[in-house]
Amino acid sequence: MPVALLITFETSQADHILTQLRAYKEREFDRNPPRGFLRSSVEESAGKVVFRSEWENDDALEYVRDSAPFEACLDLCDIYADDRKDEKIEI
Repeated sequence: MPVALLITFETSQADHILTQLRAYKEREFDRNPPRGFLRSSVEESAGKVVFRSEWENDDALEYVRDSAPFEACLDLCDIYADDRKDEKIEI
């Protein structure tokens, strides 16, 4: 069953987080999509940045969530975030 991961950052420094997420998306998803990847988006609104990625199934999502580039990207984003919420939903 397809799933989506929504990561919401609350921040007063959205530009820094947007830069990190857009670079990750281009480098890791757009150039060489991992197995099971469907699509992703990055949006900013009212002090929140939302990174959404969609996957064919849970296994594909978990494979990427355990990867060093994904963890490093989120660690860099967390530096500029006041709060972060991760939510996995079925689509």
